[in-house]
This record gives sequence, structure tokens and C-alpha cells, in this order.
Amino acid sequence: MFFFAGELFLFRKYMLPKAKKSFSQNFLTNRGVLEKIVEVAEIKKGERVLEIGPGTGVLTKALVQAGAQVIAVELDEDLIPILQEQFGEQICLVQGDILTLFEKNVQEVAFTSVQGTEGILKDQKFKLIANIPYAITSAILEQFFTKAPHPTRMIVMVQREVADRLLAIPPKMSLLSVVCQLYAKGKKVMNVSRGSFQPMPKVDSAVVQFDLYPLLDGEDREAIIQLAKQGFSSKRKQLQKNLSATGKFSSQTVKECLEKLGLDQRVRAENLTIPQWIALKQLLSRT
Repeated sequence: MFFFAGELFLFRKYMLPKAKKSFSQNFLTNRGVLEKIVEVAEIKKGERVLEIGPGTGVLTKALVQAGAQVIAVELDEDLIPILQEQFGEQICLVQGDILTLFEKNVQEVAFTSVQGTEGILKDQKFKLIANIPYAITSAILEQFFTKAPHPTRMIVMVQREVADRLLAIPPKMSLLSVVCQLYAKGKKVMNVSRGSFQPMPKVDSAVVQFDLYPLLDGEDREAIIQLAKQGFSSKRKQLQKNLSATGKFSSQTVKECLEKLGLDQRVRAENLTIPQWIALKQLLSRT
């Protein structure tokens, strides 16, 4: 998780703890990045925002000032008193692991805050901002893309290389980019150099924005993802060979479907667009 260090706070009772390697903590020292995150969040007064990894609360403060109703989930228990001292009842502050809190796939999630109050998230009724350890980036994306409740917008700090993979287009598509782009329209907000943090991480970062598509009745994105997994199973092989290797489809059937889509029979998975994956799944389902 990343914190803005230009406004580190000393409290009457609490001294700001050092960044912990166990939590992959790095302090963000670039004010321009903080301001850009708040700008692209486009907060409307009274809008609910789930903030993962509030750290010392500098971004939290900016969100509150923008009029957001903030539910802030922080794993590091040593940072909870600092956040409590700073915000009191202004936010719903929750201590815990965000992935554990979202174990159940439900339309509504209720948090019990450290203040004893309750914060509720409903499907399509909140935005998410996450400054999290890169080791759990995939888990966070999977959770909020595939399970309810779904945010309308996600703004996440990720490793720059991962950002490029998430937003890739043919001929550089990957399974990760297919998954993300099935669920959301993504764009890179800005690159963030490693020199923007203290202590300095080993990699450069990027801020990525995802606007999630509404989930439609009868839509089976997971089936498309399973097809893509098969298609990417051997990167060096042609798509039709990977799909026919599963035994579900003959090589000739796959070739015929590719031809109907105007694709070369020798095409590889990394060359297909999202609409082509959707159309291919529909054609194969009819065979």
C-alpha cells in the first residue's frame, strides 16, 4: 500500500510507524499522483467510496474533503489508532483483510467499523480506490470483477508492467487482459516512477482506472474466460490446436468458426479482440 509522505502526522499519543516490509508499505511522496487519483475518481457529494489500504489517511482526507462517504479497510492494526485520531466518525474505519471480508458472493456487504458503526456496500452503488501490495493485485481484481457487490469504478495502483498487460490489445493480449476487459473498460491514468516513493520500491508503478460494465442476465463471462484459458494454454501453438486439444471441439470445427469470424485458421490467442472471443464462444456453443 502507498501513502503520501508530504503530510506525515505526529499525534499527541501516536508516532507514525515505519513502513513495514511485511505489508509491502511504501510512502508516496509525489503530490501530483494523489491529486490525479482524486480527480479521476470524480467524487459526487455523498457518494460511497471503498478505500483499500488508507495507510496514514492522506488520500482518505482528500476523499472526505471531496464529499465522499468513505469506508476505509486497513490491514495494519498499528495504523488504526492514527486513522481513528484523524477522522473519528467521519469515516467507517474497518481493520481487517479485504479479501476475507468479501468471502461471500452477496448483493450487499455490511462492515462493522472499529467505532462500532456499520457501513454497507450495495451492488453498483460505490467506487473503489486501492493502494495495495502488488502481490494481491490479481486477487483484488478477481474479487471485484467477478463477485458482487460490484463497484462502478475502480482506481488501482499496480506495477507498471502489469498495467500494460491489463490494458493490452492484439497482438499482445493475454489471459489477464481478456479477463479484465470482459468486465471493465480500462485506461491508464498515469505512470508513477519508483522515485515517487519512500522507501523506493524495486519497480515502477501506474494508476489504472476501470469502469465496470453492468452484469446482464444470461451473460456468461466465466464461460468465455474458460475458453480463453484453453486458447492461451500453449502460447506457441495456434488457437485451433489449443482448443481442439481439450477434446471438446474438433480441429475442423474450430477452423470453420474462425473462418466465419474472418480470422486466419492459424491465428494465435493473443491476436483476438474481446468481441471476437465472445463471438467465438457463441459459435462453438452451437456446434
